[in-house]
Amino acid sequence: MGKLMNGINGPFSGKVGAVVGYVSRGKSIMRGLPNINKSRKPSLLQAQQHVKFSLMNKFLGPIIPFLNITNKTNNPDLSGYNKAFSYNVKNAVSGSYPDMVINYEMALLTRGDLPNVKQSSAESIPIGKIRFSWTDNSGSGQARSSDKAFVAIYCSDIANGWVYGFDLAERSAGHFIFDAANFRGHLVHAYMGFLSANGNEVSDSLYIGPVEIG
Repeated sequence: MGKLMNGINGPFSGKVGAVVGYVSRGKSIMRGLPNINKSRKPSLLQAQQHVKFSLMNKFLGPIIPFLNITNKTNNPDLSGYNKAFSYNVKNAVSGSYPDMVINYEMALLTRGDLPNVKQSSAESIPIGKIRFSWTDNSGSGQARSSDKAFVAIYCSDIANGWVYGFDLAERSAGHFIFDAANFRGHLVHAYMGFLSANGNEVSDSLYIGPVEIG
């Protein structure tokens, strides 16, 4: 059932017949429902896309706030989450249907023109922490010593298994220690990148590798 939100002349939300109304990013939108033949078996391509979307939604869904902050867009109709989802559903799923998996090494949580570091590492240290280290490349291109490091770590063994942080250290620091105590005894996938001091520029994220949290 649809609801009129501002009287008879206003937008509506919900379903009315074959039309669905909703508000997205401040805009009122109406869409017709597709004509679906429920008895028709989906094609192989459709089945593959369904698995890809399901995998990527499970992977990225829990970090929507992180993605909306780090993936700036000039399109008011495209959120940071949408930008990251679109790229990764095309480039970060491996395998053949139905045995498809997230390719963590190929995933990019952020994409931007700010240089990332090229030499970096992540190692587990007691107790339940990760030491991130890198070679300072301030002055290379647009890289600045004041750029702020961010990290995101993912554990597939735990529901909604993400932890992330911003403003953890300046690029010139070369290292910082991140608390991952919630993932002790588990393997995590670690990503890091940089935001400019004003938050307007971002680097591509860098996959640093799997880390066993001790």
